[in-house]
Amino acid sequence: MTEILTLSNGCQIAVNTPVTTNGKYMVYLHGGGFIYGSKNDLPQALAQQFLDAGYTILAMDYLLAPNHSLKDILTGIYDSFAEIKETIIKDAPFSFCGRSAGGYALLSLTAHLLQTNATLPECLINFYGYYDLKFIHTKRQLTSTTITPEMIAGIDQTQTVWDDPLLQRYVLYMYGVQQQQLNDFYQVSEQAIDDFTISAELLKQFPPTFSTASTSDAEVPFKYSKSLKRLIPDCKFVPVYDLEHDFLKQPEDEQVQKVFNQLATWLN
Repeated sequence: MTEILTLSNGCQIAVNTPVTTNGKYMVYLHGGGFIYGSKNDLPQALAQQFLDAGYTILAMDYLLAPNHSLKDILTGIYDSFAEIKETIIKDAPFSFCGRSAGGYALLSLTAHLLQTNATLPECLINFYGYYDLKFIHTKRQLTSTTITPEMIAGIDQTQTVWDDPLLQRYVLYMYGVQQQQLNDFYQVSEQAIDDFTISAELLKQFPPTFSTASTSDAEVPFKYSKSLKRLIPDCKFVPVYDLEHDFLKQPEDEQVQKVFNQLATWLN
C-alpha cells in the first residue's frame, strides 16, 4: 500500500510499506536529468527487491529545472531529507537508491551529510549515476528526432514544479541535450561547474555502494559508475553489456535479472 505525504516545503513522498518490515528505510531519487521525472517512476521489479528485503520505501519528488537552478534543486533535496529524517526515519537505519540524475542526487546528498557531520546511510545503490557535470557539454545523440523550440513552447519553465508524473517535460530535457543548454537550464556557469563535483576525498568516506551501468550507455558515460569501484573503498560494481541507458525498463532481460539477483544478495 502506498501513502502520499506532503512535506512543509511542498515536496511529496510516496511511502510504500512491506508486509514484513526490517525497520529500515530506502530513500529513492528518480532520474530525468533534473528536468523531468517523478517519484512514481520506481520500477516495480526494483521496488519489490526492496520490499522483499523488508525496507519501507520513501520515494521523493524534487524541484525541476529550468524552473529552478540546480543549486536550489539540491538544497531542496537536502531540506526534504532532513525533514523525513526528523519526522519519519528518526533513529532507524536508512539507505539511498537513485537512477541517473537521482544517482548524482544521492551522491550529493551523501556528501552533504558527510560535510555536516550528520548520520550517514547504511548503503548506496547507484543506477548509472554520475559525480560531476563535465559530461553535459559532450555532444550526445539520444534521439533521431530534432526537437524544435515550437515543441517546447507549451512547457512551463517559470512556475514552481516538483513532479512530472506523465513525463511531459521529457521533450524539454531532449531539447537541452541537443542544444547543449543543460548548464543554462541548471543555471550553472562554466566557471562554477566544478563546484558541483563530488571530490575523490569525499567519495573515499562514502558507505558501502552498489553501482551498475551499461557499457553502451549513450546518455551518461559508463566510466562514472565503473570508477566508483575505485573511488569508494567498499563498492560492488555490476556492469551490463549493450543495453540502453535506463535498462531498468527491461526487467525481463537476463542481464537485468542478474543485476537484481546480485543486488538482493548484496543487500542481505
